[in-house]
Amino acid sequence: MALARLYLYDDRRSILHTVLGFASAFLLVYGLLVLVIYLVYEVREKEYPVATVGDVVEFLIGYIYGLAVLVWLALVFYT
Repeated sequence: MALARLYLYDDRRSILHTVLGFASAFLLVYGLLVLVIYLVYEVREKEYPVATVGDVVEFLIGYIYGLAVLVWLALVFYT
């Protein structure tokens, strides 16, 4: 639990990670390409491995929220 407090949303860029994940969900198939590019970027960045995992988790949180909004919009639009 202590690691999550240290490495999730630890700086201002963390919000951008979540926003990028949220926006990439709307790209559907290309969103997976954005995810792979983001993972490569994070691995190459010189950070502690736990901080890298925290950044990826922040991205995935945004991605999951984006997919939830997409499903909700589809249900509202098609019903």
